[in-house]
Amino acid sequence: MSNQFYFTLPTTNKTINLPIEIKWDFLNRTDSIEIYEDFILGEVIGLPKDFEVTRFSHAEYSPNEQTKIRYEFYFWNQNSLQPISTTTNVNDWQSSYLTEGFTSAEVYYFTNSFTNSFFKLDFYDTNDVKTQKNYFTVIIPVQQGETMSASTSNQTPNVQIKKPIFNLDFIGDKEGFFFYWLLDREYLNLDTFYMSAKFFDAKLGVFVKMMTTPQASLPSNRFTFDGSRYFFYQVKLDYDNKTYKVFEFPYDNIDRVGITNKPIKWYEYVNP
Repeated sequence: MSNQFYFTLPTTNKTINLPIEIKWDFLNRTDSIEIYEDFILGEVIGLPKDFEVTRFSHAEYSPNEQTKIRYEFYFWNQNSLQPISTTTNVNDWQSSYLTEGFTSAEVYYFTNSFTNSFFKLDFYDTNDVKTQKNYFTVIIPVQQGETMSASTSNQTPNVQIKKPIFNLDFIGDKEGFFFYWLLDREYLNLDTFYMSAKFFDAKLGVFVKMMTTPQASLPSNRFTFDGSRYFFYQVKLDYDNKTYKVFEFPYDNIDRVGITNKPIKWYEYVNP
């Protein structure tokens, strides 16, 4: 149906305003297409995430606002007088690479079989071994650590060789001191991790699993126990201060370890 208008012809030039509504359907149509393209791309490839990482250092503690974190690793002495299934002597685990099977000469001269070995700390979102996911790993090389006296030859005096006790800090031995984790909590909102430990023995080409207590101290069976308790320490991140703390079981945020008088201790787990 069309509109009809009737006009009286004027005798002079006149201007007539016709009140006809006009809708500009194509106004900014190009801008709308670009917005829709961005929306589709976001649906297909996802929106960008912030994966920038930041550095977390060990939180201060008394006395004197210390920051160093102390790890001690102990290996099962294969020359023990008692088998692992019956031993009650916790001293059968010793903090020495010699107990693991390296010779004092291999350690002293930093042979490839020794220097290619390392300690591996894995950080999981839970201590449930059936469901946990490993989110990051920290390596502690054997070239760091304290020393002990050992003999490399009957013809020469004793020498100082490395042993698996580490004091990591901002200065000195610091590889493994810092943890690197996501700065933005929007993608993964995690501030609690469960740390396990292994030693890679490059001489044998195997990983040696570690636990938080020697099997000799277990109350009953040496091989049947709660792995969620004896294979992990808990690590708490402080996003505000960019620091971390380590706790032992029962993970109550009270029993802090890694400090000078309470080191983080790892003991070789021996299979039956």
